[in-house]
Parts: sequence; C-alpha cells; structure tokens
Amino acid sequence: MKKITLIIAVLLSAVMMAQVTNEGKPLSWDFSTDVKVDQISLLPIDLNTLMQEDAINDHLQGIPYRVGVPIEAHYNIHNSGTWTTLDNGDKIWRIAINSPGAVQMSVNFDQFYMPKGAKLYLHNESKSDLLGAYTSVQNQDSGVLGTWFVKGDKLWIEYYEPQNVVGLGKLSIENIIHCYRFGDEHQSKQKLNQSGDCNHDVDCPIGADWEDYKEINKRTVAFLNMGNGYICTGGLVNNTANDGTPYFLTANHCYSGSNPASWSMRFRWISPNPICAQTTNSTQGPTYMTISGTTLRAKNAATDFCLVELNSNPPSGWDLDLAGWDKTDTTPDFVVGIHHPSGDIMKICRDDTGVIKKYNAGAQTWEITTAGGGWELGVTEGGSSGSPLFDDLGRVVGQLFGGQAACNGTNDNGLYDYYGRFGVSWDGSSSSTRLKDWLDPLSLEPDYIDSYSTAIGIAESFSDKVSIYPNPTEGMLTIALKNFSGKYLYTITSILGQQVISGALTQPNSSINLSHLNEGVYLIEIADSKGANSLIRKIIINK
Repeated sequence: MKKITLIIAVLLSAVMMAQVTNEGKPLSWDFSTDVKVDQISLLPIDLNTLMQEDAINDHLQGIPYRVGVPIEAHYNIHNSGTWTTLDNGDKIWRIAINSPGAVQMSVNFDQFYMPKGAKLYLHNESKSDLLGAYTSVQNQDSGVLGTWFVKGDKLWIEYYEPQNVVGLGKLSIENIIHCYRFGDEHQSKQKLNQSGDCNHDVDCPIGADWEDYKEINKRTVAFLNMGNGYICTGGLVNNTANDGTPYFLTANHCYSGSNPASWSMRFRWISPNPICAQTTNSTQGPTYMTISGTTLRAKNAATDFCLVELNSNPPSGWDLDLAGWDKTDTTPDFVVGIHHPSGDIMKICRDDTGVIKKYNAGAQTWEITTAGGGWELGVTEGGSSGSPLFDDLGRVVGQLFGGQAACNGTNDNGLYDYYGRFGVSWDGSSSSTRLKDWLDPLSLEPDYIDSYSTAIGIAESFSDKVSIYPNPTEGMLTIALKNFSGKYLYTITSILGQQVISGALTQPNSSINLSHLNEGVYLIEIADSKGANSLIRKIIINK
C-alpha cells in the first residue's frame, strides 16, 4: 500500500488547476501575414559596471544572486504593439522587444487580466523557446504577473483575444528583465560565474542511505526568479492537513526588494546525463515546468526564512512533492542540500561531519563547519540561497542563508555554509513571523511530518464506487461499495502516518468501530486486494 503520509489524493483532485502548462503555440505561427509588427529596442545596459559590482556582491552574505537588471518599458496593448483582426472577429496583439546582448529575458506585467478564452505567449526570435499559454488561471488579485525567462535578446509577446471578449483584456508591461548571465551563459562571452566544477548534479549518487529521500525531495525544489533581476532557490513544504496546499519555503533575504506576486519558478530542471564533480558541462534538462505568482504568508530575519503560497496548484502531471519537515531542532546525523547554484541546473551536496547551532549574520542557524572540512560532497553558491537543508530522514530542517563554501577545481574549498533553522522559525510573535500557523493548520503540534505527493490520482470509476459515512463520526464508520466484487482492504492511520487499524471489507456495506480512538483527524486508505485501485480520504472523529 502507498504511504498515507505522502498523499491525500482526493483532497488534491478537487482543487488542482494548471497554471502554466507550456502547451499550445501562438496563433500567428499557423498563418502567414504581411502585417508589420511593432518592434522596440531597449537601451543597452552598462555590462562593465554590473560585472564590477557582481565581483564584490557575489562574495557578500545575505544578498541574493543577480543575473539581470530591470529595464523600464511601459508598453501596453493600447500604446504600442500591433493588432490584427482575424476573419472570425478574433484578435491578436503582437510586439517584439529587443534588449541588445541579453542571454535571456523575462517580463513583469503591472496590469494582467486574461478574460476567459484569452491566451498569452512569449517566445524568442527562432521560436525555439516558448512560454505559455498564460490564461485566466493566472489572473491574480494584485493584477500583476511575472514570467519565467526566454532565451535570446529578442522577445516576442503575443496576446490572443476571442471575439466574444474583445476589449476585456488588460496587459501592460512594467519592465523587462535583461538577463546578462545565466548558468554557463554570460553576455561577455567569457562564461563567467557558471557553477563550479565540484558540484554534483542532483541525480549523482548521494549514498544508499539517502537515495530514496532524494527521489522525493528533488521533486520539491524549484529555481526561483524574484522578478527583479535576482534569483534564489526554494522548495515546496507539506502541512499537517496533508491537503496539498502549495507552500514554498525560501530565504528572507531573497524576498527583500521584490514582489512575491511577480515571482516565478521552475521545477524539476534536472540533467538527464548527470555530471558528478567533473569539468564536463551538464546536459540541460528537457522539462519546462514553470509557474508564476505567489502570496507572502510569513517571513523573519531571525532565521532568514520566507514562506509564500503559490497562487494556484501546479499540474498533477508535473509529479511534484511537498517536503516533510522536522521542527524539533535536534541536530541531524548528517544533512543534504538541493539547490540551483549560479542559475544552473539542479545540484546536490552532503555533509557528514555534523552541523552545529551557531548565531550567524544576525540569525539562528545550522552551520556546515570549516572545522569539519565543509561539505563532503558538492557545495553551494550564489543562487542557492533559500534552498532547503534536509536531515538524514529526508525532512527539511532549514534554508540556506549564506557562507563561504565554493569550488576549488573539482574539489570544494572546505569552508562553511549556514542555514536558518526550521525549528526556530516555527515560533514567532505573530502568524506573519512564524511557520506554525501555516504548516500546522490543524494545531496538531507534531514534531515532524513526512512528504506529500501531488502526483497520485484516483481512478474515477473506483472513487465513484465508494461512500464513507458519517463523516465526522462519533465512532461507527460505514463503508459502502457499489457493484461490490472480490475483496477490499482498508488501513486507517493517524495524521502522522501511524497505523491504528486495518482489515478487510468482504461485503458491500461494512461498519468499522472507531470508538476506541481519540478524537481527531485520521486517514483511511481503501484498495482492492490486487492494489490496482485505491483511494485515500480524511475522516474526523468527534465524540
């Protein structure tokens, strides 16, 4: 049977919406037209000054990694671009924006509203890199939206508006992020600031005692674009309701100077051909799972944490997980980090010599010590800020604040890193400065919880067969199965995954006596004897 602490699929299925599926293509790609599209060139950036600043700032603590600069644009569907009306009354608006020398570009919209049926796409000149469709699902209360990056120095934007909603859309560009360095790309052509050769791609061996945890936790981590030219890393985290709420943990210093509504992130950017502390470049991953828009929930400089909530759920087909966590503040046997250094593909690092609790840069932290030789495998770099620190049981215990760890060729330099401590972040003066109000909505106060998978769905035909009532119950629970055939098994666990009762269902209507259990929330899994069909539901005991 599946681990119930990983899933409550029925709760997820009711709220799952795709935000950016990267499906479809701009309508204009399917027809030829002689219409001349408005093309705009932005002023060039001062690359030399930026590189001089980066040479200093990249070594400072508590500053996120800069990859680009915002350039004010203020172009909208009324004052620029080119409209084309199609024979059926539908309309498309297009604009091309050139930022000389950019290796990638992203867009911040200060007005974004897609009426039902409207679509927005962004792509490069060669049509080899495409974002969208952005649809009404991306509409936010703030009316803003930030996008992921598109490769190249010429960005095309195309807005499609069906005839029945003509004039209802809103689209205004606040600025363009001119990205001058990204992974191993650099506008100077010198390939500066790429992640060091001692890094290990996330699919490199990490140790047999952590391989299973790695498979889960690499699906929680995302490369974060804050919409202001800076990047970080962070990860999805579970809550005690196990309801799939997409909370995302990163660093407080990543939040500074940004608007979470404009944040965007890329999940599962993983090399299909892992490179493990070698000079060979990693193969760039084929997946393009990007999502935009978050809402701030809590932050605190005392442990340098920031918790946001994605404004809609990632598609279930992305096969993401929400990481478990441990709030006991107990020193782990060893720790593992997963991150995106210097805007590079996902990497992993491990320290076996023991973290210590230490006050660093004004925050309560876990320190990977210089005395212990730093990381035993891999390192972190700029861009890794906010990335989760996992304990030996695969649970989050912190997020990266800073440090001096770096590569020295294919070896690390043996220096320290430090992470804000999850256990300290748990409490605070108010819900806006602590984690517990968001990650423990049921007020269960567990020491730890395990991960949750968004990928497990329920076979609809099987779900339709099963009724569970009354719920809440005072003690007696009835399970009714339509078109009953064969044998079915059930398992009931506590919200923390501890099995409390199990058995077989051998008739269409079966009653289970739960009166001996304490009041609270439990999970029931029902499966056929072959394991081909199953479902999980939440039950509540109120006496």
